[in-house]
This record gives sequence, C-alpha cells and structure tokens, in this order.
Amino acid sequence: MPARKLLNSGVGRASADTLAGFSAVKNRAPLHQNALYPLPLGAIRPAGWLQAQLEIQASGLSGHLDETWADVGPNSGWLGGTGESWERGPYFLDGLVPLAYILDDAPLKSKAQKYIDWTLNNQSPDGMLGPAANNDWWPRMVLLKALTQYHEATRDARVIPALERYFTFQAGELYKRKLHDWGRFRWQDNLLSVVWLYNRNGDQKLLNLARLLHAQGYDWTAEFGNFPYTERISSEYLRSAPGGVLNELSLSTHGVNNAQAIKTGPVWSQISGSEKDRAAALQMTRILDKYHGLPNGMF
Repeated sequence: MPARKLLNSGVGRASADTLAGFSAVKNRAPLHQNALYPLPLGAIRPAGWLQAQLEIQASGLSGHLDETWADVGPNSGWLGGTGESWERGPYFLDGLVPLAYILDDAPLKSKAQKYIDWTLNNQSPDGMLGPAANNDWWPRMVLLKALTQYHEATRDARVIPALERYFTFQAGELYKRKLHDWGRFRWQDNLLSVVWLYNRNGDQKLLNLARLLHAQGYDWTAEFGNFPYTERISSEYLRSAPGGVLNELSLSTHGVNNAQAIKTGPVWSQISGSEKDRAAALQMTRILDKYHGLPNGMF
C-alpha cells in the first residue's frame, strides 16, 4: 500500500517528523538481505478501528492482568519475588511493552518498566537474565523479544550491553546445557534476537551463536519436507510415545510450537541464504492448512 494511503487509512499514521527518528535497521553483511524491514516500535501510531481495538486491550486484561492474576502480579519472580518464575512474566511483558508504547500510555509504560528495570538491574555477573529460581532457556527467548522492542521504543542504553552479556553467557553455556524441551522447539525465537543485536553491533561471535542454536534446535524444515502428521493427533496417541509428557511427538505437534515455527525458515535464511529456507514458511502454512485447517483459518 502506498505510504499516503496507509497513513490515511484509519489503520495507522506516521508523520515525517515521527519517522525522522525511526529508520529501519537493515541486515549487516554477511547476512542476506530481506525484501522488507520492519520499522521500529513507535514509528507508526494506530488510528481508527485499530486504535480502538488496542484501547480495548489496554482497558481490559491485557493492561490489567497483573492486578487479577498472581502469576504476573507483585510477587512474580520477574519482579524479584518468590512467585511464578518461568514464562508468564515474559509473556505478559512481551505484549505489554508494544501495547504501552504504541498507545503512548503512561500507566502501561510504568507497569512494563517495573519488569524491565528489575531484569536489567539484576543481571547475574555471568550474564544470565531473570530469576535464579529458573534457568530454562525458553522464557528468556520471550524476554529477549520484549527487551528488543523496549529498546526500539526508548533507546534505553542499558539494553544492548545486557543482551551482549547474556549472549556471551549463552554461547558458552550451550555447550554444557543444550537446548531442550520448549527451547529446542522454539530456538528460532532466540535467533530473532541474535540477528537483531548483530545488526546493531556487528559482533561476529553472534553469528556463531546463531549457528549453534540452529544445530541444537529442532529441524522444522525437515519435518515439513516430509510431513508425517496427516491424520488427527489425539491425546491418546501423544501419550503412547516414549519420553513422558514433553516427548518429541508432543512437542513437534504442539499447536503453539507449530505457529512459532512458521518463521523458522525465513529467519534462518538470512544466515543460510537458501531459497528453500526462505520459502519454507509458505510450505508450512499450506501443509498445516491442508491437514489441520479449521473453518476460522487457524489450525
């Protein structure tokens, strides 16, 4: 859509002054170039219907979940408390940050800032982020995305050094403690933030980390190259597989894992340069729609 039509469509708006301070960050060599690059958070403001929908979210659970659900409330492990310390705090923050800054909503920004400040102010000396009560790689993958969005909106100078320390720690630690369970099946979410940081600091060691994540992560492209799940997958069938609740069959057929996996090929193609990787998202979408499609368009 031409820029003038987009800005007058009632979907979003951006003035020349707004965009002057928000330019798209493109891929550094040797990453392969993309056809399109996202503008940073805050460059486009919602209008019309979209603004109304976001305001509904802000006034509803999206903006007040911490007031109604203890797992993301004041005792959250992601605020230094003794409460839930796995994925729920990062998930809440990952939605709260863009909602707060797209709407320029001061109360929501204040809520998000509490999680951000605790995380950045309590980074371990070795570089680990988040509550010491849980060292799973997976919730950090969500946290990283929240931190990158927050940096785009605020330019907070603490974020990039914190990510550099974390990725240095992760690169060394992965040889001792490999990706497993959710992190193994969602490694592409980790890769997104590695690429984001590389495009800002050019540290070649990040590309080595990207390759390590790829090597340890689940091969979604191979699964969809010879897709075996052409029949309905029942809970009884999943329980029949060895390995307990988080067996490979359960994780490879998990709905959210598949949704997050759709981006794997295109994200990895920035490093591989492979057209097959670049086209993998369309192939995955077609296969999911063919064998597991629902009337509402989801699978």
